[in-house]
Amino acid sequence: MSELRVPTVALNAEVLCGDGRTFLGRIFVPASALGHAGAMRPEEWMNEPSDFFPFLPDDAEGPVILNRREILIISVPASADADEVLEEAANPRRRVAIECGGRRLEGVIVIDMPQNQSRVLDYLNRAGGFLTLRAGERHHLIRKGRITRVLELQGE
Repeated sequence: MSELRVPTVALNAEVLCGDGRTFLGRIFVPASALGHAGAMRPEEWMNEPSDFFPFLPDDAEGPVILNRREILIISVPASADADEVLEEAANPRRRVAIECGGRRLEGVIVIDMPQNQSRVLDYLNRAGGFLTLRAGERHHLIRKGRITRVLELQGE
C-alpha cells in the first residue's frame, strides 16, 4: 500500500482550535503542487475542500485527525511557506491587524490578485476559507469565517 501514498513534507505547526485548545506538532503538505514548482504552500493545503487532515502532536506517538472547520489559526515557520515567485512579484502588501474574538494578530498580507482587486476587502472576500498573515518568522493561516475585524495599519 505504500506505493499509493502521496509524498509529503512535514512542517512544524502550532494549531489553535476554535475551542481555545492549542496543539504543537507537524502537518503534512504534498511534496509537489499543481500550480507551481515545489511543495504545496500551507495556505493552498488548508484551502483544499477536504474537511479533515492528519496532525502529529509533539506529545503523541501517532497522528490524530483534525477538522479544518474547527481550526482558528495554524502558525508555521515563514521558511516553510516561502514562495520565491510570490516574494519577487510586485503584489501589493498591506499591514493589518486581524482580530478573531479576543485574539489580535498583526502582520502583512500579500494581495496576489488582479490589479483591479487589490484592496484588503477584495483579498478577504476571495475564495478559500483561510488567509495567510505574515508576521516576521511566522506565517499564520487564519480561518476567515472566524475573523471579527480587520484594521489596516500604516506602513508595511
